[in-house]
Formats: sequence, structure tokens, C-alpha cells
Amino acid sequence: MPPARPRILLTNDDSHDSPLFHCAIDALLQLGDLAIAVPATEQSWKGKSMTRYGPVYAERIMIHGAPAWSVTGTPADCVNLALHHLLDAAPDIVVSGINIGKNVGLGFVYASGTVGACLEANIAGLPALALSQELTREDFAYWDRHRTFEAATTAALARSIAALVPRVWRTFVSDHFGARTTWNVNFPAILEPAPEIRRTRLGFTTYGNCFQRKSDQFHFGLTSADIDPAADTDDTTLKAGHVSATLLDIRDFGQSLGEV
Repeated sequence: MPPARPRILLTNDDSHDSPLFHCAIDALLQLGDLAIAVPATEQSWKGKSMTRYGPVYAERIMIHGAPAWSVTGTPADCVNLALHHLLDAAPDIVVSGINIGKNVGLGFVYASGTVGACLEANIAGLPALALSQELTREDFAYWDRHRTFEAATTAALARSIAALVPRVWRTFVSDHFGARTTWNVNFPAILEPAPEIRRTRLGFTTYGNCFQRKSDQFHFGLTSADIDPAADTDDTTLKAGHVSATLLDIRDFGQSLGEV
């Protein structure tokens, strides 16, 4: 039986100023008792990396009206520290996100700090839920420049997320307690009132050059990706305006296919 009011540990890889992280807090407070451990600075593309050398600090802060720990490390650091040092009681589930941008396809899921936090939870024997929000090119560029969204975009995303998170929770989380797997869920940029939620497989999507040369320096700048176009993949499902949900299993990254 699932706990009546589960203990939820929330983290992300975009840091605590993300407006979508605030949306996640609002949604999850309705579903369980929330603890928060979040990177102090953005940790995108960190995968499941952990801080091997040098100290990691954890500071008590308030985020969107909720008490939290701000951690000077990666998302996986946040989960491990919270489980073994910061929390008074172990959570029933770890939720990571809501990520700014989608996390779909093999190459990008392995690189994702959002998913990496969930894999750290799975290693510790806990179920996890990774949540990501696909954005239009214009909205993502605006975020990249300003670390916020325009007011209309923020309001539209907040409405969509408030409706979708409880649906995802009822569909996948209620029977997920006790598993050491991750549901990797992506919300589409097409903000329909009630999109379908489809179980998908992880597309065999890879990427090319990630760095651009500037004089004698190299700066991150992804230039190309080879997208798996099959109809049953996570990315194709998102492009069609549906919610994509893929089961990730640390034992074999097993994939599930079908429609919910």
C-alpha cells in the first residue's frame, strides 16, 4: 500500500531560482510532505557525477516559502547528502525537476543532472520521478538570457504543470513505491488542457560536437543531434503534444512501451 501522505525529497539541476522548481514545490506540497535539497548553482549536464575532491557545503534557506538545503554540489550530491546527513527521516520517493528543457533520448538522459539525481535515489533503494518541461526555442532563449520567463509564459506553464503533476502522480507514482526505478516524464511545449500521457521508450538519440572554440578556449555549445524518429520514442511523443513517460531501470535501463 502506498503511504497516505508520502515523504518527498525534491531536487533539480537548474538551482533554486528556477520558476519551474517553484511550480514543482506548489504541486508536490499538495501530494506529500516535502523536503528540499537543491544545488546552489546550476548543474545542468552533470549526469550522476559527484564531488570527489574539495568540500561540499549545505546551507539552510527558504525557497518559494518552503525550507530547504542549498548544496554546493551536483544533483546526485544533493540526494546522497540529504539521505545520509540532512534529513531526519528517509523519504519515500525522490522527485527531480521540473527541469527547464526536455530530457529525452539516450545521449541526453545519460547527461542529465535531473535524471542523475533520480539514479542516485535508485542506487539507495528508492523510487524516483524525473520531471522535465519542453520549451519553445523562444522561451528557452529568453530563460538563457534572463533566468526567468516572460509573465505570460510563466502563467501558462504554471497552469499546465498544476494540472499535469497530479495526473502523472496518480498514473505512475501510486504503484511505484518500493521500486528502485525512475519514471522519466517530459511535459510537451504544446500546452493543451489535457494532453495524453503515453508510456514511451528511450529513443536512441545521440549528439555531436558540444564545444565551440574561441581563440585558445573551448565553450559549451551543442551544434547537432541525431534524433531517433520512431513513433514510440519519448521525443516523437513530445513533438506530437503528448506527455512522455519512460521507465528507467538501473539494472538494465529497461524500457516500457504502450499507452496509459
